[in-house]
Amino acid sequence: MVNGIRRVSVERGYDPRDFVLNCAGGATGAHITALAREIGIRKVMISKLASGLCAYGQILSDVKYNHMAPAALRLEGAETAATLDQLFNGLEAKGRADLAADGFGPERIAIRRSLDMRYVGQVHECTVSVDPFEITEASLERLKAAFHARHEELYTYAEPQSPVEVVNVESAILGRVERPNRMVIAKGTGAEAALKGVRPMIFAPDGIAQETPVFGGAKLGAGDTVRGPAVIEEITTTLVIEPGWTAVLDANGTYVVRAD
Repeated sequence: MVNGIRRVSVERGYDPRDFVLNCAGGATGAHITALAREIGIRKVMISKLASGLCAYGQILSDVKYNHMAPAALRLEGAETAATLDQLFNGLEAKGRADLAADGFGPERIAIRRSLDMRYVGQVHECTVSVDPFEITEASLERLKAAFHARHEELYTYAEPQSPVEVVNVESAILGRVERPNRMVIAKGTGAEAALKGVRPMIFAPDGIAQETPVFGGAKLGAGDTVRGPAVIEEITTTLVIEPGWTAVLDANGTYVVRAD
C-alpha cells in the first residue's frame, strides 16, 4: 500500500509529507498510522463511516460526462485558436445535452477543461487543466503559460522559448447534485467515559505486549482525545492508534489523528 501511495504522490511530483492521508475502508483504520509513519505523513483522517465511504462518496458525487477529441495542433495562429474553441464548444454541447436528458438544468451544470500538451519533439505529454474561456489567438498565451507551469511542477523545469503543441482536448461536464446534511456529533465529556477495557497488544518488532486501552467510538463526543497506544471500536470499523499518535474526534464524525 505504501508503494500505491508513492505512485499517486512521489511519482507525480508531489511530496506526500505535504498532505493528509485520508482513510477509506473498514480495515484501513487498523494500520493507517503505520502506513503514514513509513511514508512520512504526520496527519491522518479516519471517518466513522470509513467502511462505507465509497457508497457515501457516490451519494455526494456529481454526475459527470467526459468527452475527448484528438487535436494535433501547434499553439500558434488564429486558425488553431478557432479550431480549439470549436472543439471545446462541441464537446461541451454534447455533455450539456447528456445532462439535460438526466434532468439537470443549466444552473446545475459546470465545465472543466483540460488539454494534453507537450513541447514539440517530446514523446510524452502532460495533462493541463484550464478554466473555460473563449480561445482566441491572444488567449493561446494563457494555454502556453498553463502548460509551462504544469511542466515545471511535474519535472522541475520549463522551456518557455520552445514551441508547444496540443495532442488531445477534453471537457468534463458536471451536473451538480444536492448534498445530504453533514453528521453533527455532540460535544464530548472526555474519552474516559468511553473506556471499555484494557488488552495486551504488540506494536513493536520486539514482540513485547503493552496494556492498551480500548474505547467505544459510539460513546466518544466531539473534541474527545485518545492518545496512543489505544484502540477505538466503531460499529463498522476499528482504529488502532499507535504509540506516538493522538486522535481527536471532530464534530463531523471524523477522527483527526496526528503524530506527536
